Amino acid sequence: MVKASFKSILVLIWPFLFFSGTLFALPQKAPDFDLQSPQGKLSLNQLRGQVVLIFFGFTACPDVCPISLSTISRVFHQMEEEEQQKSKALFITLDPERDKVEMMQEYTGFFHSNIIGLTDTAETISEVAQSYGVNYQKKKLERSALGYVINHTADIYLVDSSGMLVKRYPHDVEPEVLVAKIRNLLVH
Repeated sequence: MVKASFKSILVLIWPFLFFSGTLFALPQKAPDFDLQSPQGKLSLNQLRGQVVLIFFGFTACPDVCPISLSTISRVFHQMEEEEQQKSKALFITLDPERDKVEMMQEYTGFFHSNIIGLTDTAETISEVAQSYGVNYQKKKLERSALGYVINHTADIYLVDSSGMLVKRYPHDVEPEVLVAKIRNLLVH
């Protein structure tokens, strides 16, 4: 009986082991938010009709964040102009203490114009991060000019043009995987 149960479970999950990216049980409505952008308040709902990538991080991040934003930048560089007009990326800070609107705009500008940096109060950022299942924690660095870093979940979230959260990818996903999925979503 236990073997049959294990086999049944294995049969059910086996196909998912070959997908790149984490599939949600079902596509679910992406949690909406209102955060500060260089152009004022921006909500996810304002981007309906576009495919959106979301990444949480911070500008003083020494490794994962710049790598992830470089990956997202490479995605946009591989896309046609028309495809770029139908897609955006949101970089949501987990360090609103340091990452003000101007800093976010300057930082995302190093990567691609389709990447919008978002910030807000610590409480609002915490609520948004929690709604996406993002874990983060400030860690003090005694012998560093930075003073602290933020340890955080490093996934890239994919939201389709109708506002459904369809996939979550690891930060080191190949850009070609994201390009293919975005193109697929743009035609459906």
